[in-house]
Amino acid sequence: MSNVVELTLENFQSTLIEQSPEQLVLVELYSPRDEAGRAMSQQLLVMASELGSALVFARVNCDEQPQITSQFGVSSVPTLILLRAGQPIDGLTGVTPIVQVQDMLAKYLPKKEDELLLKASAMLLDDDADINTIYTIIKEAITLDAQRLDIKTCYIEVLIKIGQLDGAQQLLDVYLLEDKNANYQRLVSLLELAQQAGQSPEITALEQQHESEPNNKEVSLQLAICYSQVNKTPQALDILFGVLQSELDFSDAKKRYLDIIAALPSGDPLASSSRRKLFSLLH
Repeated sequence: MSNVVELTLENFQSTLIEQSPEQLVLVELYSPRDEAGRAMSQQLLVMASELGSALVFARVNCDEQPQITSQFGVSSVPTLILLRAGQPIDGLTGVTPIVQVQDMLAKYLPKKEDELLLKASAMLLDDDADINTIYTIIKEAITLDAQRLDIKTCYIEVLIKIGQLDGAQQLLDVYLLEDKNANYQRLVSLLELAQQAGQSPEITALEQQHESEPNNKEVSLQLAICYSQVNKTPQALDILFGVLQSELDFSDAKKRYLDIIAALPSGDPLASSSRRKLFSLLH
């Protein structure tokens, strides 16, 4: 386990001091003669293995390393000391349930939603990044913490980019007054631009014709195609499903319907519900 180090005078500096400022180091001061602490030591080793690079686990054999032991000012074992940038930030003394150790670390370890947000935000800056992949990442983050404003901001931006404008609007509508900052205004502007893009003269004309000729399947099909091109995906699927209900094999309506579903992000509820609706028609 590369993140587990038996601390000696030779590697003391490199292990505890010469780490990145954010690196967490958990120091265990133990004695092989301490039978009561053996089970705890084994559990700590397993935990460190699971955490990987998020934690450096430095073990001090107090029987063999009295100088290091004295530097920490430890008078009893086992003792745990949590360091960041070489400075103690927390600790525990005595045989401690592993759950209590995990609770202590949880206060300082990066949360999964932080990593997901960072990844999604970086990908948004890359014009070549797949927006559906970004959606999957930020969707997981907001599932973990739906109240985080920074996660919500990123999620709304992704919703706008994949055309889920109604969902984006609903989230913006419930913003608290104190949260309506510059990022909020930027999202409002992005949403307005996306909504305007969906109101081209061609779409407006087709909408008017569709309203006056609701049973004209060709007009419905063309309107659905236009909607899909401007990311009005739910509207496109609704219209296409109406066409398929009327005539299952009309033109290429079924292929268009399936193509739109295939372009949706993995795990999108709209995709699964739309597949179920088509399945009900086919069977």
